[in-house]
Amino acid sequence: MKNTLIVLSLFSILSGCYYDNLDEMHPGIIPCDTTGIVSFAADIQPIMLHSCGSENPACHQGDGSDSGYGLETYATVISTIDNSGIFLETITHDPSISSSRWMPLNTTAKIDDCSIQKIEAWLNRGRPNN
Repeated sequence: MKNTLIVLSLFSILSGCYYDNLDEMHPGIIPCDTTGIVSFAADIQPIMLHSCGSENPACHQGDGSDSGYGLETYATVISTIDNSGIFLETITHDPSISSSRWMPLNTTAKIDDCSIQKIEAWLNRGRPNN
């Protein structure tokens, strides 16, 4: 009986030693890479078009839109960033600003973290038109 308890105790201790591998647990998850070039045309503009309401004329298509901030071209994105003064805060849902200014509008859901990281990397690299 004593040997059986020792064997069972040893087995339970050894079977508890397991190290999770993120790649094995979640195959197919692609990490967000912002170490290379973050391109306006390839990375930032698609985010603006599909996540920021640029496909809806009422949201962010030029100065005549409901928001007054355009996001459909490089020039309008730069103008919006410069004129809003809180562009990054709106997309990260910074609690220091009113939630009524968070984007996308009328939701507590932010754009995905990878898109935010790409926008931050692009901003930090001087907002190139590439």
